[in-house]
Amino acid sequence: WRKQQSTKPKMIHVNQRNIKGNMGKPPEEFEPVVSVKDSKRNDYGYDLYISGPCYIVYRPYEPADCGAHLWINTYDPVEFIDTQFNPATARQPSKLLYI
Repeated sequence: WRKQQSTKPKMIHVNQRNIKGNMGKPPEEFEPVVSVKDSKRNDYGYDLYISGPCYIVYRPYEPADCGAHLWINTYDPVEFIDTQFNPATARQPSKLLYI
């Protein structure tokens, strides 16, 4: 049994607002800065591994529904990773702690 490949790519978006909002905060208070939109899911994290081809989309006059003008699309699996580059559950964002 095999899942049918999606006809719509996963959208990977870097949230500028969260990057700016994280400035001056200690790492344990950081908000996730990367989101992966896949169908009706929207997962958040900090570090992301894309396991296959991807492409960057820039649409200054046709932003995405979330308002993004620049994002990455891929049909291949993506995984949030922890600080040792181990896969992490997408629903539980990994945090890179600065020591």
